[in-house]
Amino acid sequence: MKITDLQIVTANFTEMEELGSLNFILVSVEGLAIAPEQEGMEPLRGFSTYQMRYHLKTKDFISCYMLYAKKLEKKGFEKIIQHLQVLCDKNKSNRIALLGSGKSGEFCFRHIVSDFLQKNRIPVSEHKDEVDMEVQRQLWQYDPYQEAGHHNLRDKFVGNTLEGCKWIFASTMTDNPHHYTLRRDFGDDELFLSIVKHIRYFGRFEEFSGMMFRCFHWKNYKYFTHPADLIDINTDLINKVEI
Repeated sequence: MKITDLQIVTANFTEMEELGSLNFILVSVEGLAIAPEQEGMEPLRGFSTYQMRYHLKTKDFISCYMLYAKKLEKKGFEKIIQHLQVLCDKNKSNRIALLGSGKSGEFCFRHIVSDFLQKNRIPVSEHKDEVDMEVQRQLWQYDPYQEAGHHNLRDKFVGNTLEGCKWIFASTMTDNPHHYTLRRDFGDDELFLSIVKHIRYFGRFEEFSGMMFRCFHWKNYKYFTHPADLIDINTDLINKVEI
C-alpha cells in the first residue's frame, strides 16, 4: 500500500467503537497497557507511555513531550510508516485511527504523533473536533515545577547542605549504584522541602529508564527526586549519583 493511500485520523479512546464500525484500524499511541480493552486494538509498536504515567498525573507535559518526541525521532518516520502499512495489509483497510486518552483541548500523545506525521507531509485530522495545535504546543512546554517556583536558595547553600547529609547506599539496586538521604533524618522538614523545590526548579532534564528526572549538579554529584513523588510534600528522599 502506498503512503498516499493512507487515511489517518486521531481520536479519543471513547470513539473507538464508532471508528471500528467505519472500518478504521484502531491503534493506541499509548500502548495496550493504557488503552481500554477492545478486540482488534493494535499498539503503535515501541510507544508505550506506561513509564510516563507519573509525569502525566502531575501534568508534567514538558517531560511527556520530550520523552515521546525522542521515541518518535529514534524510531524514525520510515519505520513508523512501514508499521502502519503492515497494519493496513493485515487488516485489509487503509483507514487508521490513532487513539489516545486526552479529551478535546487537553494534552494527548496522539497530537504529538499527528504533528510528527504532518511535518513529514502525511495528512492527519482529528476525527471530530478540530485541534488547535498552537494550544497543544503550549501544553508541550508546560512545567508544573517551574510554575510552582522556588524559595530563593543559593546553589552553594543547597550544595553544601546536601554534602552534609547522611547518605545511604542503595544496596538493593547494585545495577544502578546511587545513594539516598531520608527526609526523616534531615532534621529540618521545611528546609528539606525547599531543597526539593530547588532541585525540581533548577535541575537539568535527564532521562533514565523511560522517565525524566530533574538533576541538580553540584561538584561531583547530581541530586534528584523521583517522578513518583507527584508533589513536593510527597517526597521522602533525595537521591545522588556520582558524575
